[in-house]
Amino acid sequence: MQTKMTISLDSKLVQQVRELVRAGEAKSQSEFLEQALRTKIRQIEWEKWCQEMEEASKDPLFLADIEEIEREFAYADAESARMIE
Repeated sequence: MQTKMTISLDSKLVQQVRELVRAGEAKSQSEFLEQALRTKIRQIEWEKWCQEMEEASKDPLFLADIEEIEREFAYADAESARMIE
């Protein structure tokens, strides 16, 4: 579902978007901005996930869980490796 939104942008930025749309980078200014916003949102989400993983890597309970899972799957991993060879 599309929703209209009114925003203010720097005039130079608007001109760059228009030029890129004319050059075929997107079908419309709206599509271009939507793509740019999606890219920025993915970047923010990725950075947040990386930060969470960094914090988890210092959490003793998380690390203990990982070690336990590795021990529990050691036999299955070894068996799978033998099947691949």
